[in-house]
Amino acid sequence: MSNRGRGRGKRVVASCSKKLREDELHVEFDDDDDDMIAMGKQKSKFASWLGLTLRARFPYHIPTKEFDRQSWENLWLDAKDYWNIPDDEPREVFLKKAKKNCTNRRSKLYRKYVMKNEEPSNDYKFLDRPKWPLFVASKRKAKFLVC
Repeated sequence: MSNRGRGRGKRVVASCSKKLREDELHVEFDDDDDDMIAMGKQKSKFASWLGLTLRARFPYHIPTKEFDRQSWENLWLDAKDYWNIPDDEPREVFLKKAKKNCTNRRSKLYRKYVMKNEEPSNDYKFLDRPKWPLFVASKRKAKFLVC
């Protein structure tokens, strides 16, 4: 056996790394709670799918409130179809959480980089780099207007 220790590699989005079978594409929601929390065996995969989908469809440099209603509705319809969600009961909570996720992503970028006058590292390969100066300028302008 080798003396070299084998460290753990860099974590990636493991939950969505393999294609799910049709019968696995199902998520249930806790209907006893106003939060309609995703439950069941696929809840982690659902959360990963949602995060990746939001990142792909809703660019970080555009404020969450500027996306039109139809974009959000399409997200819900795609989630409902892809994950075999039988009814619209979780729709409002789903959309609220999706919007909050987008806002949190922007806030995290602001706190981690813009406030410190730093560039995003390689941890954020999904960022559209040419849009970064636009994002920084919009955040600094907003901060200036608040003061």
